[in-house]
Amino acid sequence: MNLPEIDFALEDLPGAALHEALEAFRSHGDLAPAKFGGQPAWVIASHAPLLEAFTDSERFPPHRMYQLSFEPAIGESFISMPEPERHRVYRKLATPAFRSRAIQSYEREGLASLAHELIDPLVADVQSRGTIDLVAAFTSRFPYLVITRLLGLPRERENEFHQWALALLRFREDPAEAERSAREFTAYLSPIVEARRAQPENDVISELAAARVEGRALTDEEIFSHVRLLFPTGGETTHGSLGNAIYAVLTHPDCWRRLREDPEIAPRIVEEALRWETSIAVLPRMSASHPIEFRGQKIEPDTWVLFAAAGANRDPAMHANPHRFDIDRKAGDTLTFGRGVKSCPGMHLAKRNMTVALQVLAERLPGIELVPERTDAAVPRRTVLRCPEALHVRLT
Repeated sequence: MNLPEIDFALEDLPGAALHEALEAFRSHGDLAPAKFGGQPAWVIASHAPLLEAFTDSERFPPHRMYQLSFEPAIGESFISMPEPERHRVYRKLATPAFRSRAIQSYEREGLASLAHELIDPLVADVQSRGTIDLVAAFTSRFPYLVITRLLGLPRERENEFHQWALALLRFREDPAEAERSAREFTAYLSPIVEARRAQPENDVISELAAARVEGRALTDEEIFSHVRLLFPTGGETTHGSLGNAIYAVLTHPDCWRRLREDPEIAPRIVEEALRWETSIAVLPRMSASHPIEFRGQKIEPDTWVLFAAAGANRDPAMHANPHRFDIDRKAGDTLTFGRGVKSCPGMHLAKRNMTVALQVLAERLPGIELVPERTDAAVPRRTVLRCPEALHVRLT
């Protein structure tokens, strides 16, 4: 079979183009050759082999990609730690804060309040101007503001935190700006962490400062790196997932109608949206520093292996009519949040963010539709972080 010549680091692959390509790679076998940033790579686009690869830390060490991409700007964190025992202890120290009472309380009351706070001016804007862009005004802001509120950071500097986070995410494009942002972020966090150690409050930084596992506590630098990590990972991926979900419902009018009539179906919409259009569509991982064999294929040392969750989530072996967006389908196993030791610990919070955002959007702006002349920007595109560039909507 002739495979499409695609560099997954460079090409947009909007809408169906990515899924058609991944279908071709999946038909080629468990691994298929491709390019990533001009370098040779392998693609895994089927569910069974990808599940195996996610859980195989020997052949596909999960920390290596994070060391290359985030660690120079963010610092060492549990996703970049190579040693299994250190990773286990640090993850147990860092992640329970996101199952704490502070989180539970905010999920019950704060998420909806924040969504309404952001949508309040949009109601007037769309009525007066005729159109608004939900990416610029809502999806790119909501997840970041959730993080700042959960951490207990000052509201008057929320936009500044957002800019720091974006700079960290773009480390490879502009290392100097990312490093400057990391220094400024840390300088601002330092007195806040000190204050929370002395006098805890009902927020995640206080939980991180108080955490103890096997006689071990987090140092200030470990708290800084964990907080720096939250913005580009939790914020940006949730922003992409929420944009994809809104695109899905607005391009499926019956689903949008059902959500307006029954907000309780929002969790089902979220689950299907995460399967149908995955924000981390193609996750780059690097193979071990020695030759390996996987599913009968020899892989050279230090080779990019692309974990195509978007392909696995549309694998017909797992999901009937996989290209169809169907909120009534029976839940199947998806790999949106990865699997294994580096699986995403924030998936519950991400799903709650999306659920509440969709419910509030349907309540406050029930009459919106995508502007027909500007739908190209709404189509999810790119691979490593896949989402709409804009969601221009108008009132019907």
